[in-house]
Amino acid sequence: MEILLADILEDGLHVDGSFPKTIFDLSEDDSIRPEADVHYDGDIYRFEDALVFTGRLYGKFQLQCARCLEYFDFEADFAWSSDLDLEKRQFSFDLKEVVREDFLLELPSSPMCDEMVEGKVCEKAEFIEQVETSDEVEKEPEDDGRDVWGALDDFGKAK
Repeated sequence: MEILLADILEDGLHVDGSFPKTIFDLSEDDSIRPEADVHYDGDIYRFEDALVFTGRLYGKFQLQCARCLEYFDFEADFAWSSDLDLEKRQFSFDLKEVVREDFLLELPSSPMCDEMVEGKVCEKAEFIEQVETSDEVEKEPEDDGRDVWGALDDFGKAK
């Protein structure tokens, strides 16, 4: 959706609507899967060499858990606060590209299903906790009396 800079008046321009989930152009095996149209509702303000976006971005996604690699439902609902540097002689911009980029930047980079879905317990998280709380304690290597670090510190010094 091309927006002309001339349409952004002194008191800003209100925009709201949606884009199809295909704007992300992600592969099927990506860790992010948009499930429905993504929505935006905000205002655009123009300054000499930049645009500022404020408002809200929201949509339904499936994200891949960084621990168990299973997908889980995630409802994105972000405060939209972004800016776009303008080039000399630029007279328009593509709102779709701004919305796409801002969504991708706001989605969690290492989502974990048990932290984002109430009542969900990640299978891998349970395993990690079992390992961390196991009774087996690592034994410290026994000191054999040699000064290994001192020998390394002295290495190469003229005698």
